[in-house]
Amino acid sequence: MCVWGTGRIARVVLLAAAAVALGLICSACRVGTPKVDGESLVTIKYLAWGDDTEIEMNQAWIDAFEAEHPGVRVDFESVQGQAFDQKLLTQVAGNVAPDVTYVNPPSFPNFLRRDVFVDLRPYMERDGVTLDEFLPGLVEPYQHGEGIYGLPRSWHPMVVYYNKRLFDRFNVEYPDESWTWDAFIDAGKRLTIDEDGDGAKEFFGAANFPRQVFVRSFGGEEFGPDGEFLLDRPESIEGLKLYIDLINKHGVFPSPSETRTQAPQQMFETGRLAMFCLGIWSVPSFRRIDRFEWDIAIMPSGPAKRNTLLVTAGWAIPRTSRHPEEAWQFVKYLSGRAAQEYQMQIWRDPSPRADAFNSLMFWEPEKPPANREAVLKSIEFGQFDNFFLGQPELANEMGREMENLESGRSKDVEASVARMKRLVERRRAELIEEWDL
Repeated sequence: MCVWGTGRIARVVLLAAAAVALGLICSACRVGTPKVDGESLVTIKYLAWGDDTEIEMNQAWIDAFEAEHPGVRVDFESVQGQAFDQKLLTQVAGNVAPDVTYVNPPSFPNFLRRDVFVDLRPYMERDGVTLDEFLPGLVEPYQHGEGIYGLPRSWHPMVVYYNKRLFDRFNVEYPDESWTWDAFIDAGKRLTIDEDGDGAKEFFGAANFPRQVFVRSFGGEEFGPDGEFLLDRPESIEGLKLYIDLINKHGVFPSPSETRTQAPQQMFETGRLAMFCLGIWSVPSFRRIDRFEWDIAIMPSGPAKRNTLLVTAGWAIPRTSRHPEEAWQFVKYLSGRAAQEYQMQIWRDPSPRADAFNSLMFWEPEKPPANREAVLKSIEFGQFDNFFLGQPELANEMGREMENLESGRSKDVEASVARMKRLVERRRAELIEEWDL
């Protein structure tokens, strides 16, 4: 599903050179039915998501794995956007699921309920793969009881990317480790500009900051670890109010109507957005920006604490795999040190492996971001979302009321949250009955 152009070909050439330098040797061109010593290759299917850089990185991994395992061929498919989970469920139901797949922790409990994935613990114990190889807590989202049903692929702290040219142009100090939400609001207001006075803003202060960060910085939560609705607690309400005020009162965040013609990431890349919150997976693409200098900062501190959202994804093997041993060998390779160090060099993901992460191969002083310490500090105070059975379904119940608040159609936060609670609790009761929990 890739579209090849000259720019993409150039990136592939560079990635291939990097792969050779790391011992990642590309496999030979394939013509006809592949065979090794007269025997047909085992073909395993691999399903993933990602942008062009991640697709290229996956292909380099595949080339290296196939070179080390000449009896195995990997058939790679990448699915974009929100369609991934549905595609995987459809393939599982049709008994045509991949042998190895990305897995998103918010969806993982629902897959687990359907008994979709293989327990990897027996393979790990047989081959001497231990939990100590991974940073503390990163395998936990994929564990259930004594079983381990996935291994972490990557993890990201959400950080604040900022446009240094806009800060300089409007005489706003760069964010530092002492900044709070008050300082953030002040900077955001000064960076939200309608230059020609026509009522349409040319520049916006900030965008894409997760609600959970605001709620947690006031000491609240949206959901408990078992799916209990907690957004109606006073501290949660206060954090949500600040989030909504940044859209409708302060105008620092672009409203839904203001992002219809240009998405927040495009606003940042074209120089119209001063601060953009995203994981560090965007470093490679943002390094192609040539119209302004940028850097990263940690999240502002709230009244209760400073926090950021940690995002993770993993690899899993569906039970319907026709080649579980070869699938495990591929997962073991992907989660090994060589592949993880390559990931850190090319894609700038902090590795879930302790040995690869500590090698710090992803730091290149001559390239942005300059403030690399922001990544390490963000990891220290970051939190994962609460992953529980039914999370996507319950979060979906909040959607319409949250949209009403964000658009300004609803002005009463407490009343909207009360409606969310009724919807969520009703759906939660239905799921408990439906799933016999």
